[in-house]
Amino acid sequence: MLHYQIKKIYFLSGDGAATQVQLPYQDDTSNANGYINDVTDEGVIQTPGIQYIGFKLHKEEFLLPMSLVREIIMLTTITFVPGAKFLMEGIIALRGEIMPVLNLRRFLKFERGKADSTTRVIILQCDYGGFGVIVDDITEFVRLQPTEVESIPQNFFPAEYRILAGVSRVGDRIRGIIDLEKIVAEMTFDLKEESENGGEESSSDH
Repeated sequence: MLHYQIKKIYFLSGDGAATQVQLPYQDDTSNANGYINDVTDEGVIQTPGIQYIGFKLHKEEFLLPMSLVREIIMLTTITFVPGAKFLMEGIIALRGEIMPVLNLRRFLKFERGKADSTTRVIILQCDYGGFGVIVDDITEFVRLQPTEVESIPQNFFPAEYRILAGVSRVGDRIRGIIDLEKIVAEMTFDLKEESENGGEESSSDH
């Protein structure tokens, strides 16, 4: 028998009250190697697979590895930041932490959507800290085998789809898998450029 552990996901309502929702998942600490640590009656065994969270943007569905997800919140007040990169919708304050919120619709050149009761912000964690991604809806939590994930065929997707790490093909369903590192690279490119230019200017002053 397989024993599920519990990951705590917080849904934050508009008035700031957080509702905790518990979602079953296997211990995915070995995701880097493409294995999940399943807890069974016989002990912990490693089985191939990675767990993903599915979400909708416009009319398309995408996946993100669950190991990258800190929490999921309802859409809250987003503060506009003048001069911010076009990928950035603004910033939010989440339990005292200020973090950017990204709008992938802009990057993927989808038409602008309207927020409704299903709109969520997925909070992800990277080396620079936490940041959010606005999605239209959470669709499912799915576990995929290595054979169900394929590399992206060259010249198959337009240039803006470069943030994909691969595609999931299960039956007739094809879903793009978002690459967190590529999102962070897009988000921090201007910062790195400014830092490098600033360093060059400082060096020339001496």
